[in-house]
Amino acid sequence: MKTRTFSITRFLTLPIFLFLTPALFAQSFYALKIDRKIRFKAADITAKYQPRLVMGPEQALDFQSTVARFLVKKKAVEEDQTLSPMAKYELLKQLSSRETSAMADVLESYRWQEYMRIKSEIQPIPKPEKPIALEDAIVIH
Repeated sequence: MKTRTFSITRFLTLPIFLFLTPALFAQSFYALKIDRKIRFKAADITAKYQPRLVMGPEQALDFQSTVARFLVKKKAVEEDQTLSPMAKYELLKQLSSRETSAMADVLESYRWQEYMRIKSEIQPIPKPEKPIALEDAIVIH
């Protein structure tokens, strides 16, 4: 008669798998949100920075990936119909600031300084138009 030996590894495998699975799905879900248009736009933005930052291939991919992540967030803000134009502008400014901070992990300090200097040229945040006051509107009969 065979006896089974108790294995702590077998016992812990299932709980570990159950705890790790949601984290893996969350990463996959986020990756799916980066659609083809956003990937192309991120590549275009990276190409605009490349002549000034002169990044290597791996660094350029990290840069592009960071840009893509923030483009997903930017798109969500821009498509949110519950936000006023001014609220969208403020959120886009915050996102831009976070993107700039995230680039500090991707770029060396001298490249990051140049990135910060030229970012407003390459990735401007359009200010919302002021609504026209009724007194200022010209009514033609």
